[in-house]
Amino acid sequence: MVASRLRIIGVLAGAAIVAGACTSTSATQAAPSAKIVATAPANQLITAGTLTICSDLPYPPQEYFAEDGTTAIGSDIDLAREIAARMGLNLVVKPTVFKSIIPALTGGSCDIIVSAQTITDTRLQQVDMIPYFEAGQSFVVLKGNPSNLKTIDDLCGKAIAAETGTVEADHTNPDGTGDYKVEEGLSQQCEAKGKAKIELKLFDKDTDALLALQAGTVVAHFTDEPVAGFEVKNGDGKYEVVPEMTLEHAAQGISVAKNHPELRDAVKAALKSMIDDGTYLQILTKWGVESGKLSAPLQ
Repeated sequence: MVASRLRIIGVLAGAAIVAGACTSTSATQAAPSAKIVATAPANQLITAGTLTICSDLPYPPQEYFAEDGTTAIGSDIDLAREIAARMGLNLVVKPTVFKSIIPALTGGSCDIIVSAQTITDTRLQQVDMIPYFEAGQSFVVLKGNPSNLKTIDDLCGKAIAAETGTVEADHTNPDGTGDYKVEEGLSQQCEAKGKAKIELKLFDKDTDALLALQAGTVVAHFTDEPVAGFEVKNGDGKYEVVPEMTLEHAAQGISVAKNHPELRDAVKAALKSMIDDGTYLQILTKWGVESGKLSAPLQ
């Protein structure tokens, strides 16, 4: 079992109405003071002096909008800002719908992707990916777990919500076109046992998937483990996670176009320096996602 792309604030603070399109870009954020450890050729950046990242907002706590509705914040954003600083660059965040985020990168809309992307063989065929985080897949339910979900079998014949293009979506009901390849999805496992398949309801925004749970049209929101924890923590007591159903962890990666190897190596060097001096863990701890730190050294 593999984890996915980690993803609430739509219900919590109205951020769901701010779903970024590929064409919108947040204000440039000045790089903090940091020692420059690597540089990238100017011809591998779409804007000189700037590291432009594609990221799917809102997907808290990794990437979402602050209360002003325009400023990008989150653990991924802080990591990206520090990486940019160590490359002597400013940071620009380009909100990009997750299902189109790789085409946005390969089409030249941004320099890299920092957006809770699980590393899969399919994605590695399209882009280079630098491991930077790990996460599992979790099921968020209404407080009290009214459907009494305890195992995956308890989902058979019921409706769950997930974001389009995520590993959770592929893991539940694979159609062969997704980035996560699995021979038998969770829904197919139900059918193999003579049970009704899982009804998967897909949403372009993870926050809308949570709204479906709140409305009672699904029994669970299937999302990344850090996102699930954020939803519970900030959900005013409305939600809980079914811990027994969390699937095992997998690495997430920063994506770089395959024809930009120098940029890839510079980003990797900046990230490694952050890990080595403790800044990486400080950022994860700030956002309460330190359990997702890399379990193996970055090579």
